[in-house]
Amino acid sequence: MGLFSRLKKEEVIYEDSDIVAIADAAVVPTAEIKDPVFAQEMLGQTIAFALKGNTIVCPCNGILEVMYPTGHAFAVRRSDGMGILVHVGINTVKLKGKGFKLYAKQGAEVKAGQKLLRIDSELIKEAGYDLTTMLIITEQVHEGEKISFTCGNQVEKGQVIHSSKA
Repeated sequence: MGLFSRLKKEEVIYEDSDIVAIADAAVVPTAEIKDPVFAQEMLGQTIAFALKGNTIVCPCNGILEVMYPTGHAFAVRRSDGMGILVHVGINTVKLKGKGFKLYAKQGAEVKAGQKLLRIDSELIKEAGYDLTTMLIITEQVHEGEKISFTCGNQVEKGQVIHSSKA
């Protein structure tokens, strides 16, 4: 055991009501997303990110209900019933998994901040795809409720961007 084994980062414990930033990124105004389905929030309330790194983490504690084999999208269900979809890039499903490495399987119990994907952003950009990544609240705990995201223009992966804690 060397010096670096003692410098291991302490694991952060998140509340079940927390939603965290999925990556190091700049926040993109929803209206500026270059896909009308996401820009018009047709799937649900949306916050978008211009990724700065290659790691995508889980936005909340819950069950990984959907993990597309292509890695371009996944959905997590919180214990309170909230559904959250993460969609990496626009039309990236056409890459058929190229440029995506998965770290969790559908059906797994997952934690906020847990690494779920690694992407090859250079490969994806060189293939001509927009890497704007969306976090969508597909199902609310209380119908009609609007989530208030508390973040500035820049976020770090694992940063709490919403908490329902009273």
